[in-house]
Amino acid sequence: MNDYKRREFIKLSALGFASIALQLNSIATYAQQSNGYLGKYDANTKLNWDAFLERITKLAKSQYEPTSNQKRYTKQVKQLLLQCNFPEFENVKKEIDGYEDKRENWFESTNLHHEVDFQVSLFQFEKGEYIRHHDHPNMTGVLNVLSGNLLAKNFDIKEQLSETREIIKGDKKYTMKKCVLQEVENEILKTGDIGILTAEEGNIHSIMPNAFTQMVDVFTPAYNVDTNANWYDVNEDEFYQGRKKLYEAEYAIYE
Repeated sequence: MNDYKRREFIKLSALGFASIALQLNSIATYAQQSNGYLGKYDANTKLNWDAFLERITKLAKSQYEPTSNQKRYTKQVKQLLLQCNFPEFENVKKEIDGYEDKRENWFESTNLHHEVDFQVSLFQFEKGEYIRHHDHPNMTGVLNVLSGNLLAKNFDIKEQLSETREIIKGDKKYTMKKCVLQEVENEILKTGDIGILTAEEGNIHSIMPNAFTQMVDVFTPAYNVDTNANWYDVNEDEFYQGRKKLYEAEYAIYE
């Protein structure tokens, strides 16, 4: 066996360390690029959770700019969602693996991230857990189906009708107002598909899963204590005055 001196071992170790150190920067750069970290990505880069949040945080702030455009913004959010494999993200996987159907005939939801400018939520539905017609006032929504499939219908208010009625539930009084909705979208979204609504287009919608379904939804801005969604009772049994894709609906005005 060769008789190596201690300082020769130190010398070899130092040389080896230097060689490894030279590679660390390129390895780190490659890892950052592969995860889209700190803007190091293109439209084909798969994003990790941190990279996704980094980018969407920056995007969401654009809603306050004078040139803000919701169609452009939701298209950009759609692209980000398509670059993510959410079930592989540790925080999402934890929620999926820990799923329990706690409320009969109602979906389960979890906020994955919430701040003033936007929120990211996970929704999990048993088959038939229908969300009836509702809106997201002054908000955009971009959903990504992770598993299963669902029927999504979107509507705009075509006309406000003059007919109203009052109802009392407990100590609360409501005015029920009628309107005419126009269906602008009716589609089955499958795993990997994206659904979009803006404050002005398709904001009123309903969701009906046809199987056990999971989806991620990005709301901009986020829900807060002052957000009051409207729920609509829509007569889809017949067209309003025989006019195709128009339906009479009723919703509550809270006093």
